[in-house]
Amino acid sequence: MNRVKFIRDDTYEFIKSLDDNLAIKVFGLLEILDQLGLHLGPPKLKKITREVYELRILGKISVRVLCTFFGNEIYVLHAFIKKSQKIPPKELEKAIHRLTYLH
Repeated sequence: MNRVKFIRDDTYEFIKSLDDNLAIKVFGLLEILDQLGLHLGPPKLKKITREVYELRILGKISVRVLCTFFGNEIYVLHAFIKKSQKIPPKELEKAIHRLTYLH
């Protein structure tokens, strides 16, 4: 992954701590995102706000990775296990707050 960067180590550690198969799925999709960028598109990549995108990893356990595109880089802002239809506001707020590290 050349263009994908993690804003915080805790997000990387969270993904590493997932079940092995799920972690492999997440890192695999991040690799694809690294190659395709915004061309990955729906349903795997969905725009949530003007600057935040949701990378969707589906399965028995659904993981969401919130990221942004800044310059030629892709920054992972936050990741969490999705338990409901909507993104919990506190999860989105965390990602939006972490955008300030880039500005």
